[in-house]
Amino acid sequence: MCGIVGFITRPEKGPDLAAAMHRPLLSLADRGPDDEGIWIDPMAGVAMGARRLAVTDLSDKAQQPMVSGDGRWHVVLNGHIAGHRSLRKRFLSGHSVASQGDTATLVSLIREMGFAEALPHLEGQFAIAAWDAYTETLHLARDRFGVRPLVYGSTPQGFGFASTVRAWSLLPGADSRLDPRAKDIFSSFGWVPAPMTICGQARSVLPGQRLELRANGQVEQEMWWSEPAAVDLAVDQEIGVDAIEAILDASIREQLEAERGVGLFLSGGIDSSIIASSPAVREAALPAFVAAFPDAEGFDESTHAQRVADACDLPLTKINMTDDRIQEAASRLGSAYDEPFADASALPTLALTKEVNRSCAVALSGDGGDELFGGYRRHSVLKLRTALPSPLKFLGRLFGGRLGEALQSSSDHEAWAALVRMHQGLDVMDDPVGDVGGLVGALRRDTRLALPGDLLVKMDRAAMSSGLEVRTPLLTEAVHAAAWSLPDRHRRPPVTGAGKPILRQILKKRLPGINFDRRKQGFAAPLGDWLRGPLRDWVQSLPLEPLGQLGDPNQQLEDVWAGKDQTLPQLWLCVAFAAWRAHHTSMS
Repeated sequence: MCGIVGFITRPEKGPDLAAAMHRPLLSLADRGPDDEGIWIDPMAGVAMGARRLAVTDLSDKAQQPMVSGDGRWHVVLNGHIAGHRSLRKRFLSGHSVASQGDTATLVSLIREMGFAEALPHLEGQFAIAAWDAYTETLHLARDRFGVRPLVYGSTPQGFGFASTVRAWSLLPGADSRLDPRAKDIFSSFGWVPAPMTICGQARSVLPGQRLELRANGQVEQEMWWSEPAAVDLAVDQEIGVDAIEAILDASIREQLEAERGVGLFLSGGIDSSIIASSPAVREAALPAFVAAFPDAEGFDESTHAQRVADACDLPLTKINMTDDRIQEAASRLGSAYDEPFADASALPTLALTKEVNRSCAVALSGDGGDELFGGYRRHSVLKLRTALPSPLKFLGRLFGGRLGEALQSSSDHEAWAALVRMHQGLDVMDDPVGDVGGLVGALRRDTRLALPGDLLVKMDRAAMSSGLEVRTPLLTEAVHAAAWSLPDRHRRPPVTGAGKPILRQILKKRLPGINFDRRKQGFAAPLGDWLRGPLRDWVQSLPLEPLGQLGDPNQQLEDVWAGKDQTLPQLWLCVAFAAWRAHHTSMS
């Protein structure tokens, strides 16, 4: 894991490139606490820098930026190339590779194939920048699912890229003014969806996208990966449970390579239990960690996690969400997130990742399982809507609220949007996948929008604020392809069935003594209780301001203190924005 940054300018008019790298790299120190490297070509007007979290190949040979043997390619990598040793055997046999790390494999692969041609062979979580000295072209790319961040944009003095909006805003001439439209969208989502950023002049590279900045200043963009069409296979062609299990296990095994400690987040739910029960994890007896809420009924999953850990012979550490830990996490909320972020589970995530980092440099997460295999309750409602003949959709009136709205809606996107609002208490923006409907459309919307914009941002920023690398073994092309080959009934059975049935079948085989048919709990936070208790002084110190049509946050705070939580989602949006702004005063 790293933080990366770079800048291209006109050599005859540009700023001091060494000085230009200093402040952005300093802002990325948490992402890469072990090392700092800078490469500058003053004749070309190019500078690249990296802050490194050393995980594979701890030697100086793995320092970034890294140059290819012929001097053509200069590369910085944020993230992890899974299975890079297999890539060496397959494509680089007989080649001299600079180090044993994944960055060296990447550089050699780019030299051998070219930048665009190398990308489809990469697996894992990554954001890459590569300078082609022969053609004076900058290449940028982001992994398929958007696990690792990458932003870019022009300034009056040049063109820059960085791992975070904060680092980009510190480049020479960067206009760091807040984008009013992004602020409005944040007030609906609780986060800023790509390609927008909170900073009007910076853009986010989309998941699965690559960019080229050519010597003439022209920027070209293309999707190097996009989701394939769902396949409706005949029953005798369907991929079986054993095949899905083998693909999952291979993906998990590839994510374990590290020369420092590896652990896993274990909630006791479906996705984390798939990882915990995999042969590679059990053989290594990886330490597991769970956030415990002993005083918050309905939020604590540590009992479920303990059952799974015991069945898999894994040591489990329960990290209690004490008042002190939550207060400390709240104090870091605004600085850890480079854009305003209002998912309240960021607080326990900040606390959890900080404690995990005391004993591990890498942690495995089950993020992506719900999106690929149909784990959200709203997916069942969409199946119910699809199953209802049009004349019977009036039955949605019997339910009322967002559920009724979803059943009566005229399109699948409207139904999905209503269900997301029901889940979040918020609104959503335009349809990200067009006319694709039903369960397939819902899963794609979740994968393209909520997964990279909310869940992966939450984990990446929280973990990196403590120098912890989080890997997501369920988010690989092989797992994705396997999931999309499944018919709907194997991702969400008819109407009332539990989600992710094929993963449940795997767990019943592996851990027969554990009941996984309990209602999905999810990782949440007792936010109202915290605002009335340990976070009362903190929230009182923030300069709250209204956002959009969300109402008066000061009155909402009074209501919460009085035990009325009806407007808590709207209040937390204003609280999260105020916490972010307190640490980003230059963005006005």
